[in-house]
Amino acid sequence: MRHRRALSALVVLSLIATLTATPLAHAYTRDDLAAHQKAAEDARKAAAAAEARAKDLASQIEGLEERMAQIESEIAGLADDIERAAERTDRLNAEVADLRAQVAVKESEIASVQAEYDRQSTLLAERLQETYKQGELFFVQFLLDAQSIEDLFARTSLVERVIRDNQQTAAALQDTQHRLEAAKTELSRTLEAVDLKRKEAAAEEKRLRDLRAQHRARLADQEAVKRQKADLMAKNKAEADRLRKLAEQEEAESQRIARELYGHGSGYFAGVMAWPVPGFYRIASPFGYRIHPILGVRKLHTGIDIGRNLDPPQSIDGATIVAAGAGTVIYAGYRGGYGNTIIIDHGDGVATLYAHQRSGSFRVNVGDRVSKGQAIGAVGSTGLSTGPHLHFEVRINGNPVDPMPYLR
Repeated sequence: MRHRRALSALVVLSLIATLTATPLAHAYTRDDLAAHQKAAEDARKAAAAAEARAKDLASQIEGLEERMAQIESEIAGLADDIERAAERTDRLNAEVADLRAQVAVKESEIASVQAEYDRQSTLLAERLQETYKQGELFFVQFLLDAQSIEDLFARTSLVERVIRDNQQTAAALQDTQHRLEAAKTELSRTLEAVDLKRKEAAAEEKRLRDLRAQHRARLADQEAVKRQKADLMAKNKAEADRLRKLAEQEEAESQRIARELYGHGSGYFAGVMAWPVPGFYRIASPFGYRIHPILGVRKLHTGIDIGRNLDPPQSIDGATIVAAGAGTVIYAGYRGGYGNTIIIDHGDGVATLYAHQRSGSFRVNVGDRVSKGQAIGAVGSTGLSTGPHLHFEVRINGNPVDPMPYLR
């Protein structure tokens, strides 16, 4: 029995030792907070770079689409030109064919006239040869055989008419042949000129068709490039979305760690906070619910917006931002819709936030100790912002409250 009690006591002591040796919560440090904040900032920067690449690709795609539209317009214009060129080529082809037919007809007519001329020439030659054989006595005897003076005149007239008819027939045939040859020559010249025009028209039609084919090839190339760029743009957008989500996760983790480190105070702040933008005291938008100027939805405005002066008009862009109180910088980087942001821990669970600062204007880093009224940055318009202003928040244990009671 005594041995059993001793064993039970040993087991209980072992369990107590095990429980006390195991930490119930992770002991976070400022280095952990800084690491998550840097990871969030790096992710934001990478997301911005991916988004910038996507926008650049979108611009390139827009340029490609403009060039493609121009090429398509040129192709459409070429279609009309090609149609007109084809019609002209067809018309000239028909004209050439008609002229060739006319030339063939003239050649046939020339051949017929030539045949008749040859026949008449042969007949005349035969008559002359017969006359030569019979000699001049034939005509003398023909005339002497006349029975009367009237018969003599008639025989003389007949001989003259035969000779004249033969001569006229030969001359007429020769004249017809010359005219046909001239007509053929003129037709041949016309045919040559029209055929030259036909060849030129056909060459122009071919040139236009080749040009259209080149434009279509260019259009296909541009379309392929556009698809590649669109695919790359989609990948960059997806990467930007992924990195933004990663940044949000890292920011949420850094906020949780910040609450662990600084979010368990009494919320007490000794004295009055310094006005964060000296010389600019107009509240463009107070703390409380409102319609978001960009998102267009009703939501809590978690701070105050300090804007430009109206009387006299003075821009707030680039104005110096100062720490509202002494404390430690626990965040300095890009923070989503807040843009470039600094958060200062003032102790006892009190923190202040300074958003939309100008890029490159930070004068402090995470871990720096700052004094009340110390310059920490400059007013800008980064993040979800409609124009240069400072969005200023006071947070108690991580929860935003109206800053005005702390500033009066």
